[in-house]
Amino acid sequence: MVDAIITKTGMQRLIFTDLDGTLLDHDNYSYEPAANLLEKLNNIGIPVIPTTSKTRSEVLPLRRAINNEHPFITENGAGIYIPKDYFSFVCDSWIDKGTFWLQSSCKPRSIWLCLIDQLSAQFTAEYQTFNSLFTRNGASAIAEITGLSLHQAALANEREFSETIVWLSTESRKSVFIQALTDQGARVHQGGRFLSVTDHANKGAALLALKSLYLQEPYIKGCDTLALGDGKNDVEMLKMADSASIIRSPHHPPPVVNRTENITTSLKNGPEGWVYEVTAWLQKF
Repeated sequence: MVDAIITKTGMQRLIFTDLDGTLLDHDNYSYEPAANLLEKLNNIGIPVIPTTSKTRSEVLPLRRAINNEHPFITENGAGIYIPKDYFSFVCDSWIDKGTFWLQSSCKPRSIWLCLIDQLSAQFTAEYQTFNSLFTRNGASAIAEITGLSLHQAALANEREFSETIVWLSTESRKSVFIQALTDQGARVHQGGRFLSVTDHANKGAALLALKSLYLQEPYIKGCDTLALGDGKNDVEMLKMADSASIIRSPHHPPPVVNRTENITTSLKNGPEGWVYEVTAWLQKF
């Protein structure tokens, strides 16, 4: 069941957070500056919901490390994973995934691999995929370009609904590449470093879908949501949340978000900025 703090008016607080470059440091993937605050949020029952381009296999070890037992969103919104017995109900559309329910209507990774392969002649030597890197040289190839350990790199390749693209050519050619994929029905997300090719999903739609599940609980009358992210693939999430915080990055400019109210940009990078922004949001209540 949901173990969360509810105000006297039945308002549930929810934090939706990107991982790489936001809760996790861009370079070393550490969440250490946020460890104490994560523990406090867990103790008072405000769910921290990872909302990431990462795979389920990557998120699970992080959840264990920070003692997080709440739902999480993977592959830029393609998968919503809900611990069994978390909510007081089960939806007919949910897919049984062992200790989790999966809510997703997205096509599998294999579809996007085929679509990307069809463009290989048109964009020769202009991109690599995680799948091609792993097939040729194993986890070490992904580890080299991401800074992940070999084990983490292997988990990053366990994609269910998307494929990650390492772009090697110019920005103008990247635009042509993205348009070619879009014309074939794919959605292309620009993260902090890589492109992600997937179905119609995005982080904003996933936020709204998961929020609606919380609102089905009879004792929850409303939800107040905070979204935190640093990249272009976070924009929809930052637009859909009640409050939004852009986390500054030392590697790329802040994404442009079309909203003027209840949005801030952190002064510090990564998890240090995350701590300041979450703390400021909590002080509003």
